[in-house]
Order: sequence, then C-alpha cells, then structure tokens
Amino acid sequence: MARTSIKVLCENTAASPLGIMGEHGFSVLIEKDDQKIMLDTGQGLALENNAKRMGVDLSEIMTIVLSHGHYDHTGGLPAVLYPPRGVRIVAHPDIFSAKYAELQTAQGTATPFIGMRFKKEYLEHSLGAEFDLRTEPVEIAPGILFSGEVPRETEFEKPDSRLKVEQAGELVPDPLKDDASILVETGSGPVVLLGCAHSGMINTLNHLSRLSGHKTFHAVIGGTHLGFMGEPVPQFEQSMDELEAFRPDLVAVSHCTGQKGAALCCKRFGERFAFASAGWSYSC
Repeated sequence: MARTSIKVLCENTAASPLGIMGEHGFSVLIEKDDQKIMLDTGQGLALENNAKRMGVDLSEIMTIVLSHGHYDHTGGLPAVLYPPRGVRIVAHPDIFSAKYAELQTAQGTATPFIGMRFKKEYLEHSLGAEFDLRTEPVEIAPGILFSGEVPRETEFEKPDSRLKVEQAGELVPDPLKDDASILVETGSGPVVLLGCAHSGMINTLNHLSRLSGHKTFHAVIGGTHLGFMGEPVPQFEQSMDELEAFRPDLVAVSHCTGQKGAALCCKRFGERFAFASAGWSYSC
C-alpha cells in the first residue's frame, strides 16, 4: 500500500516551516494514492498562507469533508473552492444550522454566532460547490470512510452545555448531530481523524471500530474537545483509559484539546504523543 500523508494546515498553534500561522481552527489534508481530501478548512485566516508554506496547491483539492458546521472549521471554504471547479463537500445536513455559544464574560452572558458564515446557495452558485449531505457512513474514496452521525452511548462523555442552536427563534442545546470524523486505511494501519469530537472521542472510536471491524487504531489525530478553553473535562482520565484500549501507536492532538489537555496527553502517551500544530505532517 502506498504511503499516506497527513498535513495539518490550520490549528491554534504553529509549528514549522518558517512562516506558518496559527489560528483558532482546524484543517488537515489527506493525500492517499491519487486522492487529495481536506477535512475542515479552519477559520479562514491562515489557510492560504499555510498551504503555500507547506507546498499545497488548494486548487488541486476536489473533495472536502466538514466535521461540523462551526465557523472555525468552515471559514476557509472560499479559499479552497475558488476557482470554481465542482468540488465535492461531504457533510451532515445540519452544518447549516444557526449555531451559537453561550459564554460568561465580565459584562454578562454573551451569545456570539459560531456557525457557518456562508449560505449554501452562495457556495453552490458562486463557487461551484457540490454538496453531498448525508447522515449515514460512506466510503468517500477507496480506504477513506466518513463516519456519518456518531451514536452517543458512553455515560461519561457529556455534551458541551455552552453550545446552542437556534430553533423557532430560541436558543436550545445543540445536539451537534453534524459532528463527524474520518477513518483512513494506511500502510501502517487505520488512522482516525477528528475535527472536534463533539460526539465524544470514545463514542467516535467505538463507532468507527464497529463500522470498520478494527479493534485497534494506528493513530488518532485531531481535536478531542477534552479541554476546550480551560481545564480538562471531568472525564479526561476515563477517556484516556478508553483511548489506551485501542492501543494507538500515535496520539496527535489539536485545537479543542486545549493546552492543559494536550500536556496531560503528552504525559500519558510519552513517545507515542505529538502536538498536531499547523505545519505538522505525518506519513504512514
């Protein structure tokens, strides 16, 4: 099997090469055989710069997968879609929901809009996007599996109560049914790519294990939502124990894992750990 390359184009922190920019967001490029598939597009501030620094031609990408409909994963869509050429976008139908965050600030409660900033019609008619919206799993290319909706089954993985969606003019808890991930078959074994794992990292791994038949994963890469903007979540250690059961050779965390969460992951996994910052790449 040919080598698979995984390149982080956008992330909160920046690694090498020189000139890479960090931003709050996530985007990763998978290069497998003759396929170039992008998972998420970051916030839209750093994608073009970082792609150029890493020798990535965004105009060669013909498939984008969106892990969910938050701005920090979808903001770079125009940079990838232009020039218009019929790029396929695989995602859940709820990516276009009106999403908000309920945050406590010194001035009181704030509810900023955190959803996708582009209308479906604009992306289709002006930039030629071809949406493939689905709730079920699908093999989007040979050896690359889109998870579809992830069942919430663990008792210890709780939804983020700060995340809301507008329904009938009111803000209600966002079930984030649009949260999805990718499984990539590589020469070194199966690799899981997470956008934010709002469904729960362990729920996601269990789901992909059932779909693929894999009991172990070579690598787990991406956002885990185990320590977003603060202290690690209460279930952190239990999640680490469950992750260890999949015997990963590499745990490379990003974005919504948080800095303290990433440090704890590093302590737990040692030489099997990596910070998947913007500019980081991995071949397997």
